[in-house]
Amino acid sequence: MKTLLDARDRVTGRTPFVINHEVPGMLHCRLVRSTAAHAEITAVRTGDAAAWPGAVAVVTGADLAARGDMAVLFGPVLLDQPVLAIDVVRYIGEPVAAVLAEDPAVADEAAALVEVDYAHLPAVFDAEEAFGSDTARLFPEPPERDPSFVDVTLRADHERNVCNTFTVVKGDVEAGFAAADLVFDDVFDSPAAGAVPLETHAVVADARGDRLTVWSSTQTPYITRRQLALLLGLPLNRVRVIVPALGGGFGAKAYASVEPIAAALSRVVGAPVRLHLTREEEFVTSTKHAMRVRIRTGVMRDGRIVAREATAYYNAGAYAVISPRKVMFGAYGLNGPYAIPHVRTEAHAVLTNTPPAGAYRGFAINQCAWAYEGQLDMIAERLGIDPVEIRRINLLRDGDTFCTGETLDHLRFHDLLDAAAERIGWDPDEPVHRDGDLVRAKGISCVIEGTITPSTSTATVRLGPDGSVDVLTSSVEMGQGIRPALAAGVARHLGIDPALVGVSYVDTDLTPYDQQTTASRSMYSMGGAMGRAADDALHKIRELAADLLEVDPADLEIVDGQVRVAGVEQQSLSLGEVVRRSQVGNVIGEGTLVTSGGLDPFTGQGVGSVHWHQSVGAAEIEVDTATGHVRVLRYTGGVFAGEVVDPVGAEHQCEGCLVFGVGNALMEELVFDQGQLVTGTLADYMVPTLEDMPRHHEFELMEDPEHGEVHGLGEPALPPIAPAISNALYRATGVRIRSLPISAEKVLRGLRERRESEQAAGQVDEVTSVGAQG
Repeated sequence: MKTLLDARDRVTGRTPFVINHEVPGMLHCRLVRSTAAHAEITAVRTGDAAAWPGAVAVVTGADLAARGDMAVLFGPVLLDQPVLAIDVVRYIGEPVAAVLAEDPAVADEAAALVEVDYAHLPAVFDAEEAFGSDTARLFPEPPERDPSFVDVTLRADHERNVCNTFTVVKGDVEAGFAAADLVFDDVFDSPAAGAVPLETHAVVADARGDRLTVWSSTQTPYITRRQLALLLGLPLNRVRVIVPALGGGFGAKAYASVEPIAAALSRVVGAPVRLHLTREEEFVTSTKHAMRVRIRTGVMRDGRIVAREATAYYNAGAYAVISPRKVMFGAYGLNGPYAIPHVRTEAHAVLTNTPPAGAYRGFAINQCAWAYEGQLDMIAERLGIDPVEIRRINLLRDGDTFCTGETLDHLRFHDLLDAAAERIGWDPDEPVHRDGDLVRAKGISCVIEGTITPSTSTATVRLGPDGSVDVLTSSVEMGQGIRPALAAGVARHLGIDPALVGVSYVDTDLTPYDQQTTASRSMYSMGGAMGRAADDALHKIRELAADLLEVDPADLEIVDGQVRVAGVEQQSLSLGEVVRRSQVGNVIGEGTLVTSGGLDPFTGQGVGSVHWHQSVGAAEIEVDTATGHVRVLRYTGGVFAGEVVDPVGAEHQCEGCLVFGVGNALMEELVFDQGQLVTGTLADYMVPTLEDMPRHHEFELMEDPEHGEVHGLGEPALPPIAPAISNALYRATGVRIRSLPISAEKVLRGLRERRESEQAAGQVDEVTSVGAQG
């Protein structure tokens, strides 16, 4: 079976990775990075480094700018990020110079000899403070935009450090608040975090001659190809991007970061260049957006939400990267999976003097769900309504209008919620369980999430004369199992053994266009394109077989990999026999899936997503009130999957989301001190181990095969996890954490503040007095 072969390659070390790729004569690159958060570069002294024995070249941003044969700025939306810093640095860790040597150890030694002088400028690190800051402006003039990235409409205001704003308006929010019985106003914070892929960013670039070939660990080979062509002034057909397997991506490798550096340096030195980031460098290359949101919700006493207004500040870091698109997801994401008649949400992507923030698993929705699901439990407690019931009252149903103006269907929120509540053993009257200092309780949450729309995927299916099949795709294999999943889908479509199907890695010279491997879109978009390519191949097979069997094509049926005359099983040929006997060499089927849609950036109205991911989560936790330690005992999640193609792979995706969710909820945070990252190693930045995972976990993948739609599962199970844990914490202790992660220190502080508040009010100092009212 293909799945088994893929697994064997992984465990025996045969899976190809960029970090193992070598090109004869390649040089190793080490970067000299800024030690200033915001400063003018007054001098870069490279003489000692250049004279170091074995050093081949030392290159600065000024060197690149002086050449005139390449651009010096790149970015997927705005051309704002320098290959190497020129004149100004905007965050600690920004590449300032590059040292090249045949030996990576020599490059390290020489890089330590480069000296940089700075004249410091005012810096700002908090997105809300940077919004409209009079003291710190990152760009005196608006950067140009990438002319080919046209699906993002910009409402940038660089005088206010804003690289984009997106607004969603539905109904009359002021009228909604006026009609509400109660209005609740809360602020929630999410920190920056690292994706921590096992394989850090790696690239080998060869720009010799009039072509550029890049071996890259990128999730977006065709977007990267376009950016590199623009950077070096080459036509697209002279830029080749090869992507083997990735050792994890999680969004961090979604857009070019190291590729422009390696490509530019290769042109400068006339040799292939290899750049492989250290773990410390990985942490300052692409981060999850820190986000602060003020969310104001109007409700009726029976629990119905009638109005919501929210303003979110996403910390984009020093350069825009994909933040201009991300704020669209955040603006509609703040509505949540609820039928709210009056909505106004606004999301700002704000530039600060911190490392660039990019894509991250759960794209913008993690931060949104943390806020609206936490607030909804707070509202339920204030109204005396069961948290599950208040969700039942408000969840979207078929025929409801979302905040984007779309009428939604195929909604399974109520089924998912009821099933998760049953599995976790939800009882609104269940008292908090206490055993000494340990208290236990349960929490629940619901989430809606879109996928990138519009988007395009193309695929090729090639049938050989021996019955084997080659699938050509530019979807990136990064551990999520897209290759075996596509093989299984094509095999099922053709009615053949999956062992006969091979799936390519990415090579833009050979594999057809795919927009990107992000946003849980691959199984829907590329899977759909594959289905169409398989249908195209079967149509051609039918035509060829009709000549061989001397019948009309309409009289043929294809069942279990056999072409036969309908009702006459004796007259049949295998797919391979048709190809062989027709002497056509091979039969090629091609398929394209294009989704349409888009939202108005001023009103948020239109089509936000070709389909909507639906998920719920329920957690049972245990809190040690003496230490503040939170342990997840049990977790159950539910996701509407449409149709599951690869059950084992689907389960693994959900389990991967659980690891991310527990980490985001309880421990993961990039901590900065005046722009200096202080949790920049795996000794300081905590990620979950198996000991941190719940001993009991399960996921329901709810299907609707009749609808015939496959939903991606790389992200939907993730966003409900942190709010479910936080809601359980409140039910257990009465402590409401509004700023992730839920650390032991925050829990202890909350317990102390609650105890002091109760004592001041003359109440009983008992954590169990909260009962199930939380």
